[in-house]
Amino acid sequence: MPRYVPKKYVSPKQAAEDRARRRATLYWIALALPLGFAALAFGYSDQAPQALRSTTIALDRSLGYPIVWLISLLGAR
Repeated sequence: MPRYVPKKYVSPKQAAEDRARRRATLYWIALALPLGFAALAFGYSDQAPQALRSTTIALDRSLGYPIVWLISLLGAR
């Protein structure tokens, strides 16, 4: 039979700090993904500078072309 392992005491202050840290992390993840996609999608447009286009294509190539696939999927609708 497993032994009882008491839970670690977490003070209300520490719990609030942990919640705030988790909330900030989720906020930045939720903000970074759409902004990253927008930057990469703009990198494929005709208005993007040549350096941004070449960087975007190189990054997309190294990841296996997910951005080209996603743009073509969204454009087909």
